[in-house]
Amino acid sequence: MSDSGFNPALKAKLQKAGGTLRRTVLRPDDLSGALVRAVRQAAAPFEGLFAEAAPEDPTWDGSLVDGKAAMPANRLMAVLEGGGDARALCVLENGVVDALVEVQTTGKVDASPALVRDTTQIDAALTRDFIGLFLSAFAAEMAGQGGVNWPLGLTYGTYLNDTRQLDLLFPDRPYHLLSIKLTLGEGAKSGLLMLMLPVTGADMMQVEDAPSDHAGWSRVWPSIVAEARVDLDAVVMRKTMPLSHLQALDVGDILEFDRADLINLAVSDVSGATVLRARLGCKTGKRALRLMPGRGLPPAIAPPPATAQPPEPAALTPEQVLIEAAMP
Repeated sequence: MSDSGFNPALKAKLQKAGGTLRRTVLRPDDLSGALVRAVRQAAAPFEGLFAEAAPEDPTWDGSLVDGKAAMPANRLMAVLEGGGDARALCVLENGVVDALVEVQTTGKVDASPALVRDTTQIDAALTRDFIGLFLSAFAAEMAGQGGVNWPLGLTYGTYLNDTRQLDLLFPDRPYHLLSIKLTLGEGAKSGLLMLMLPVTGADMMQVEDAPSDHAGWSRVWPSIVAEARVDLDAVVMRKTMPLSHLQALDVGDILEFDRADLINLAVSDVSGATVLRARLGCKTGKRALRLMPGRGLPPAIAPPPATAQPPEPAALTPEQVLIEAAMP
């Protein structure tokens, strides 16, 4: 994906269609204002924190390497869970960590410089509520806005103290980097709050054809739609039972099924509708599904019949060779 956020594969297809394009990457409206309001809401319960926020320009569609390079040298890292492999990261510079610890232990932010130290589990516990409130407020600000292609329902997962762990927890995918410079305790301390958000949605863009090339757009549109992600579930068995039986089920109970269930699996979409049929099998030592002809899958095309080859002449015996050689 390019730095602008426009998918180059779609760009090539649209240009091949011959249309004159006007492209605008769709980004959320008033992102800076949303971040400022989210910080203020998160800081409100902490008496004496007096947080002021100054968002920096976001980095759209960056990489994990970009995220690690943008982190402050002394920081706390909190892994955020968004469902599936959609993990995000919240980073608090030590100045922010110390201010949050101080207002919860002494009631005010101390004017002394932030300590150059490794953060601890105690720091993680005393900053967790602030991070949670900030995420909740930011999600509310972004809800319903166009251009939001990252998960909003992020929750605090775990605390990290080693950047080497990031390579194990975060896949190689595009990330948006949002950074906010915080001033705390009426200027007593300052520090950076950074979010590294995974890009999980499709590119948001507006594309218009030239008035004279509607046919080109109609040709390329099906291939664009074909790139949309589709979630499928493999259903081994469906079983109907009385509600009283369901309520009586306990750990260790057995639900029986026939062997026929294994050769008549349903592949369903998210609504539960069956789109394909399959059989349970094995490939390279792992369980696998073999798709069968039926709804959504045409029968396999039979290979063309082999062309009959003329029979090869039988090999001559030594006597026949001598006779043919002696003939004039």
